[in-house]
Amino acid sequence: MSQSPKKIQFILFLIVFTDMMGFSLLFPLFPKTLEFFLAKGDDIFFRTFYSFANILSFGGDTKYTFVLFGGILGSIYSFLQFLAAPVWGRLSDHSGRRAILLFTTLGNTLGYMLWLLSSQFWMFVLSRVITGMMGGNLSVASAAMADQTDEKSRAAGMGLLGAGIGLGFVMGPLLGGISSQWTFLDSFYKDGDFVIFPASAFFAILVSLVSMVLVYLFLPASKPEKVPEKEIHPFLSLKKIESRNLVRISLLNLLFVLSFSGFEFVVNFFLSDTFSFSPKQIGFTFLYIGIIIILVQGGLVRRLSGKISEKRISLYGGMFVVLGMALLVLIGSEFKGLFVSLFFLAFGSALVNPGLSSFASLESGKGDLGRSLGLFRSFGSLGRAVSPVVFSLLYFQKGPIVAFFISFVLLCGFTVLLGFQKEKQT
Repeated sequence: MSQSPKKIQFILFLIVFTDMMGFSLLFPLFPKTLEFFLAKGDDIFFRTFYSFANILSFGGDTKYTFVLFGGILGSIYSFLQFLAAPVWGRLSDHSGRRAILLFTTLGNTLGYMLWLLSSQFWMFVLSRVITGMMGGNLSVASAAMADQTDEKSRAAGMGLLGAGIGLGFVMGPLLGGISSQWTFLDSFYKDGDFVIFPASAFFAILVSLVSMVLVYLFLPASKPEKVPEKEIHPFLSLKKIESRNLVRISLLNLLFVLSFSGFEFVVNFFLSDTFSFSPKQIGFTFLYIGIIIILVQGGLVRRLSGKISEKRISLYGGMFVVLGMALLVLIGSEFKGLFVSLFFLAFGSALVNPGLSSFASLESGKGDLGRSLGLFRSFGSLGRAVSPVVFSLLYFQKGPIVAFFISFVLLCGFTVLLGFQKEKQT
């Protein structure tokens, strides 16, 4: 039975929402999970990782070493996304979006099952490796959304996808915290068979299964009629890619994600150190950011789509983000100034992300959307892989203002370079 494009777009929204919710469930549990493995005291693999983080921290405070350790694990996940995103995107050009999304959501489910069974640290790392590789499926979802939109409505479709991602990131940590209070599986954890917070891991499995059911039941099996023959990973042949604009836009995405995700990683510690925010208050601060992103991407971007160009949407977003970061550097230590700056940062990023995604998709050839958006997403994942380690070292050795100032400089560079980026001639 054929589905209308609008219905398919909504299903894609639900797919990325459940996917991101399942992924981000772990966020509020991450520190206690690492403490759980540290307390076991008999895991050589864990000790090796911890020693490496201690070397990188140059003998800093133990609690900061622990945070850096978490950053290293986060970087591994994002680096695997960097490797996998173009591969899944390219395979979806050949085999169809539905087939690849089914495979990756099944892989996520298996990764979450391994998380549940992670009584040893190596099992936990392997679960992150699996879910990191499968996490590259956002490129496939982006390509599927591009399949269902024309050039005028492309930014609106990407905005809807971005709203689903944003909502998933908001709801995931919230539900992760709630599910951590459930105790119906705790007897297995106490016996040493399951990881700490087993109910949260079990909930992630259920969420991933829901995503797989949505793909199977509602996403049509289709693929491009003609697929150009190219290398499966575009990094193997960057010089051969026909659209130099696509490469430049992807590099701009790398620069934006590097600077903005660096801010996202250290702002948790800034809120705790500067304002003595509790984990609950930090969670509500991110809820505030998430609501702004959802409203902008689900509402404003859809209204702007087709009326102004994707470059202009991204450029306006870059200006807002630069303003927000400047305010954070200048008056972020004041409580009122903090939330004003966070408003501009959230508002701007909500314009940049769908705008750049749509901009990249317009540079793709026929039957090449998966590969092109895989390249675009993988550059972003590379930035997200580097930023936790770089910005945590900046924050803990030079202080928050220096870390935010570096982010400000990078965002200024992004906005200026975006202003010079040429648009595709129609």
